[in-house]
Amino acid sequence: MATPMVQTGSKARPAAAAAPASFMKSLFSGRLEAGMVFPYPRQDAEDRETLNLVLESFRAWARERLDGAAIDKAAVFPEAQVRELKELGLLGLTIPEEYGGGGLSITSYCRLMEEICHFCAATCTIVGAHLGIGSKGILLYGSETQKRRWLPAVAKGDLLCAYALTEPDSGSDAASLKTRAVWDEARKVYVLTGGKRFITNGGKAGLFTVFARMQVGGEDRISAFVVTRDLPGVSTGKEEDKLGLKGSSTTDLYLENVPVPKDNLLGEPGRGFKYAMEILNDGRVSLAAGAVGGAKEMIDRSVEYAKQRRQFERPIAEFEMIRDKVAEMMTGTYAAESMVYLTTGLAERGDVDYSIESALCKIFSSENAWRVVNHAVQIAGGNGFIKEYPYERYLRDCRINMIFEGTNEILRAFVTLAGIQKLGEELKKVGRALSDPISQIGVLSDFALKKIRQAITDEQFPDIHPLLQKTAVRAAHYAEALSTTAEAALREHGKVILEREFIQERLSESAGDLYALIACLSRANTRIREDGTDKAKRDILLTRTFGNAAWRRIRRRLHQVTHNQDRNLVRVSDLAYDQNGFGEDLIA
Repeated sequence: MATPMVQTGSKARPAAAAAPASFMKSLFSGRLEAGMVFPYPRQDAEDRETLNLVLESFRAWARERLDGAAIDKAAVFPEAQVRELKELGLLGLTIPEEYGGGGLSITSYCRLMEEICHFCAATCTIVGAHLGIGSKGILLYGSETQKRRWLPAVAKGDLLCAYALTEPDSGSDAASLKTRAVWDEARKVYVLTGGKRFITNGGKAGLFTVFARMQVGGEDRISAFVVTRDLPGVSTGKEEDKLGLKGSSTTDLYLENVPVPKDNLLGEPGRGFKYAMEILNDGRVSLAAGAVGGAKEMIDRSVEYAKQRRQFERPIAEFEMIRDKVAEMMTGTYAAESMVYLTTGLAERGDVDYSIESALCKIFSSENAWRVVNHAVQIAGGNGFIKEYPYERYLRDCRINMIFEGTNEILRAFVTLAGIQKLGEELKKVGRALSDPISQIGVLSDFALKKIRQAITDEQFPDIHPLLQKTAVRAAHYAEALSTTAEAALREHGKVILEREFIQERLSESAGDLYALIACLSRANTRIREDGTDKAKRDILLTRTFGNAAWRRIRRRLHQVTHNQDRNLVRVSDLAYDQNGFGEDLIA
């Protein structure tokens, strides 16, 4: 296959040339780097074969042994099932082979997480906390000695892992954590004191990746540590009685003057906050994959029920209000799936910053799953409200997805602020250059050239099939609109943009729909080019249908950046705060 070409100005260049570090950050800055996301990533034959063997092994076991309803009803950690997952080797699949694991790629891991969620979200959460975030710090930042010390036991499943960042007073504001590490020169240990909150696998884990404040070069910085349960002063609290995921263990973690050996420090001192955020990049993508799996299961159940359930002498599947729900469930889940595996493809390149993309996957997929399950409950009618059927369990289980590993509100702020950071830097350079335009002609020329490139954005998708051309033009147009709207907001609000969350939300929502649409386009276009239009009919239909709704949502949100009733929203919320709630009754 020829290297895709990206149109920039009057001539084409290979897509790989001068590829930016982040697709979405470039998009916010007005550059549609299509070569990063076209063609859609594909696993090689060896990886596909390995994944298929893993999935077949898991399904055969799960059909007999993984009863999500029974685990939910018992509301206790499924010791037997976790032990059997260990025996199957599934608790070490992402650990490199040299440390006794399966060496599974992030794409294959996400596909497994998707499959587990078809059966049991609580079990998926246990595996995700262990492999996706609990042991990830050692993989990414551990020394060779640390990897050889802990990873073989992690890979065998003998050492279950957990990730300990959240604290009672620092949830979304993770940088404000209070757990402290103090170096004890006499004993050559770090003494850790503090508490962590809502730790998944907390009651069962033998190894915790813990983040704590310490003095580094005279500054108060966050560092990362490996803390094992056998260290003196480590304990965990009672199991939380949760709305959903009742089979997973969620507890507090208490650290009371814990002597942590010097060799348990992960990576460089003072780099812990950066490590914490980077670990969550992979965690958010795998969480999104699990949400896709749950959504698919609900679609399968809803379609089966709608075709069988008859009212007014015909199946309810034939009624247009049911069709509307099913169509939204299908297109949203197709888009979420497309985003997830486009992002895992970016991650596997190794030279790409995919932090915004992983955040968008988590936001989009978790909220899509919530809509899908809500529709599934409605389609099932009264049965959807009864514990005998799976719908209410899936509804309870999927609600947490919009909260953990970064609330969707915090992630929306992150997406916008990270996206416009480079744009803000460019505007600062231009502002300085305008005070001395002769000597700074290069800066001004670069800025002008960027504007010219923005003006021809509609031509920047490579080799788009005619059946997708109209959708691609819409996507390109609103890619340009996202950048110009973000730039205008920056010019108007300056640093105050940090506080303008109404604007941040609209920009991030637009970015999410845009990334989803581009992922669908890439997937469908690649399918056409590889397999022909007949085999790609499903992809074409779903992409075009999703696109028709997505670009209208983007248009509305970008318009609302400047045309809105934000002042009224502030006044109404102030009214509620002043009245300590709803206020006066109508009839009283």
